[in-house]
Amino acid sequence: MIQYLDKKIVQKIRTDAPKWGIGRDGYTLRGGAPSSIMILLENEKRFRRVMYWCFSNTGTFFVKINGKELVIPEHMLD
Repeated sequence: MIQYLDKKIVQKIRTDAPKWGIGRDGYTLRGGAPSSIMILLENEKRFRRVMYWCFSNTGTFFVKINGKELVIPEHMLD
């Protein structure tokens, strides 16, 4: 079952994307690949790296919190 991020994003920053998480075929590994986006969630003090899965020609952004992968709806990152 897909779980979605339900906390408010209060700040976004862009950094250089780390160079790991992409397979030789160009698709992401099962654990996802890091993006260049980092987010600060409501009532938190540290930024979290936004990850993504890429299958075919489309990507899905998510963040890992307490070992759970929470999908971030696209409108929250605009």
